[in-house]
Amino acid sequence: MPHSASPAHVSVTGSRPDLPRVLGAWSAASILIGSTIGSGVFVKPGGIARELASPGWILACWVTAGFLALIGSLAFAELGSYFPRSGGQYTFLRESFGKLPAFLFGWTNLSIINSASVAALAVISAKFLFYLFPPAWAPAAGSHWFTTVPALMIAVLTFVNVIGVKWAAATQNILTALKLSAIGFVVFGLFLPARANWSNLTPFWEIRGAPTSAQVLAGFKSAFLAIFWAYDGWYSLSFSGGEIRNPRRNIPLGFILGILVVILVYVAANVSYLLVIPLGEMAKYTAGGGVAAEAASRLYGPVGLALLSIGIVGSTFGAANANLLTGPRLSFAMARDGLFFPIFGNVHAQFLTPCIAILVQGTLGIAYVYAGTFDQLTDSVVFAAWIFYLLAVLGGLILRRKFRDRTDVFRAPGYPVLPLLFVAFAAWFVVYSFLDSAALARRYLAGDQGAGAGVYPILATLLILVGLPLYFLVKRLNARRALSTK
Repeated sequence: MPHSASPAHVSVTGSRPDLPRVLGAWSAASILIGSTIGSGVFVKPGGIARELASPGWILACWVTAGFLALIGSLAFAELGSYFPRSGGQYTFLRESFGKLPAFLFGWTNLSIINSASVAALAVISAKFLFYLFPPAWAPAAGSHWFTTVPALMIAVLTFVNVIGVKWAAATQNILTALKLSAIGFVVFGLFLPARANWSNLTPFWEIRGAPTSAQVLAGFKSAFLAIFWAYDGWYSLSFSGGEIRNPRRNIPLGFILGILVVILVYVAANVSYLLVIPLGEMAKYTAGGGVAAEAASRLYGPVGLALLSIGIVGSTFGAANANLLTGPRLSFAMARDGLFFPIFGNVHAQFLTPCIAILVQGTLGIAYVYAGTFDQLTDSVVFAAWIFYLLAVLGGLILRRKFRDRTDVFRAPGYPVLPLLFVAFAAWFVVYSFLDSAALARRYLAGDQGAGAGVYPILATLLILVGLPLYFLVKRLNARRALSTK
């Protein structure tokens, strides 16, 4: 039966209801975990081993990225306690830098970050679903089913999110448990007799192949692009601030608990991969089921691969669900602020969800299924997302001074050293990634088909810039609408 809240559970702004506060601390942490743990930890390690052939530096990159995500989570937890309502990062940017940067983030989230993420996750979910089929039933490589099934998955999740946040949150809690079980399944295999080979970790810090300094730098960039995709989603909890009970307690608790679980899970999983598969072999598993599937096969055989595939389907399906649960709340908040098309601010009379925002997000996700490969989509998401992580944490330094006299908020530790460290790293990453992508794009335009990966971050940049004229168009349309209603 669809959930509908009684009037006692709904606040009203003017004549329009707000979203009900129905989510507790664990549901908040589950949203973060579910938004973050998706496909990256399963399918990216092979490519990372190819680009950065060193066990020590690979694990250092996973820990460093987790530390940065923790700094960002602490900053967002503080910002979320300032503004405990729907909108999250958009609200933070609007309050610190003004409406234009906030609009550009909202536009980028709708048009790139969230939509391409949903598509990439659905593609991987369908891919592992097909591994569970008997060989005679599995679709042939290149079949339309590799796009049709992901599109259907997104349609189903869109419907679930439209009919109620409790249904969506309950689905998220179940799928989060399933994905943690899948990773735990691989980690537990190390305790079986003669499964772990600790010599795989030696030499620990040496980078194999004697690369040049430029190749090492490019390897670190590629590794961080892949790992940041695995961590991407830690910010999504901020979008649901308007639906969390006791937000000044549960928003920081959800951020901190959630990201600590993610860091622990990722480091444990990668140690397991390295102990089961020698580093030189890991680099070969960049397609198919990736390193995780090979590790499960070596630990448990075909049954293990099947069980892992079930877990990965749940993991990626859950991450896609989390994106559809959180992302549309941003478009909803923007519309309520008069910074987006008003229809996005509508709440369904029965289900009390931002139904139009959810439907548009789902439709764009389906479109992205047909727009590029998994790696092309994820590189675009990571590049675009880190531009606005940088701005949001930088804006937090401004807001800390603005709200320095408030005693009813969460204060992130390590101020100002930790947020400045985050900003410095994010600035380096964004600038270096853009320049490297521009060089690849020039090679691609000159006829080097192998450099095509550089085109997508450039296209993402152009799509972000489309938001500039769109911002002024939306302002004009809303100004006319306001005049017409007087």
